[in-house]
Amino acid sequence: MSHKIKIIILLCIASVVAHATQPIFSNKDITATEIEGGVTVLETSDKTTLYLVEGDSAALLIDTGTSIADLDKIVAKLTQKPFHVVATHGHPDHIGNIRFFPEFYMHPGDTVLSTPQLKEYNGRVLPIVEGDRFELGGRTLEVIHTPGHTPGSITLIDYANHMAFTGDAFGSGQLWMQLQPQIPFVTLIESCGRMIEIMAEKGVDKLYVGHYPYLKRPLGIDYLIDINLAARAIDSGDTASAVPFSNEAMLLRHGTAEIVFLPEVAGLRQLTPKRVMLKLDDVHYGEGNHAVPPRWNRLIDYLKTNHLKANLGIIGYSLQSNRTDFFRWLQQTDSIDGIEFWNHGFHNRTGLEEPGEFEQDFASQQQALHLTDSLCIAKTGITLHAWGPHWTNCNEFTDSALATIPNIQLVLGHQTLPVLNHYKGLRIHETLEMEYPFHNPVYNKFLINYLGRWRNCNTFYLQGHPNSWDDARWKEFEKIIERLKADGTQFINLSEYIANPDGNCQ
Repeated sequence: MSHKIKIIILLCIASVVAHATQPIFSNKDITATEIEGGVTVLETSDKTTLYLVEGDSAALLIDTGTSIADLDKIVAKLTQKPFHVVATHGHPDHIGNIRFFPEFYMHPGDTVLSTPQLKEYNGRVLPIVEGDRFELGGRTLEVIHTPGHTPGSITLIDYANHMAFTGDAFGSGQLWMQLQPQIPFVTLIESCGRMIEIMAEKGVDKLYVGHYPYLKRPLGIDYLIDINLAARAIDSGDTASAVPFSNEAMLLRHGTAEIVFLPEVAGLRQLTPKRVMLKLDDVHYGEGNHAVPPRWNRLIDYLKTNHLKANLGIIGYSLQSNRTDFFRWLQQTDSIDGIEFWNHGFHNRTGLEEPGEFEQDFASQQQALHLTDSLCIAKTGITLHAWGPHWTNCNEFTDSALATIPNIQLVLGHQTLPVLNHYKGLRIHETLEMEYPFHNPVYNKFLINYLGRWRNCNTFYLQGHPNSWDDARWKEFEKIIERLKADGTQFINLSEYIANPDGNCQ
């Protein structure tokens, strides 16, 4: 391609981009710009924001700004389609111009705000709640109730186009939580968690916020995570880095997000602490003069230093050896308060071409369980009270085989394990992954699931393979643990769960 042709192409692209961002309407109060197909942002002189979303047959005006002359006529110029009006919440900078419209939609939770605009409004306030939809013809926006900033804040989600309109539910870089009525931070944390889950699971990647002029771009999931973590810090009282915002309020920054809050709400600790079992797999003997691979000693030192409880899975074949140094290591580690061992089968599969030991017949599975159980007692004096399978599947014989090992009181997972009829002990299958893929801890991916889909799971196990973690992976593991500790997580061992199994996922 010649240099001249490249220049022409670049100029054409620049022309298209410039044209796409040119205002399609502007006066002293407002500037309207099409930012995506069927989405126009209306930015006001006082930096409030309205959005006009169009489908094939209808349109939706999201919010009305503070003070815009003849807003109804402006909207009629921007679209020839019939349109509805919806308020993301009831603050004056979002319902300031409802007087121009005979009716508008708002969540009933915000009728308690009693703003002058609502008191003086003579039209109809139509209630809108979770799950309601605006059908615009080839385009649907669904209502999600996201309280926090106000009791009735909503988010409108366009799943097909991977976008959401959030108003002030999560702020626009800065979220105001100092206003009345005060909403518990645990409510905001739940709203953030729901939205994080939706973004991760449904592919929503753009948040069009209530004060677009400050940003000139949509926000993404990273911002929502930062708001969530800032809210958690305020709930826990971790606000030493906060700075004054006004005579009454403080401002806390976390990453890309800021929250303004009243000091008296910090440290209320309304967030329910979670119970977590660290399930760490594949303990076996080391090479040469090492009783175990050195990374296991790094783990034990970390657990002791941080006063953490953990549960380590022994691979049974390692107990068939004559490695007395390994047996002493197991005994010494077992004597550490809070650390327990569990039965991880006899021999984990090394390749896809061979069946796993818990994919075989009853006799083979019983032998694998019994060998690990009996060898551990004989060589170390340690009784194993739980079992967890390898990365292979289980089958219909696993249940009967487990029932023959009376020591096993708890089964750790496995989604493929059939219904347990013969085995009468406990089972916990709620596992929050921290390795993506296996053997590779990734803090950010853990965080998305922890704050989102798993936010209401109060007891789960966290599975890992410490001997596979190089220094970079180890740092990711440390970040995961520090996050859990910051939220007041109770780390428990097998015995504690067996004694009190209450608190599984809701």
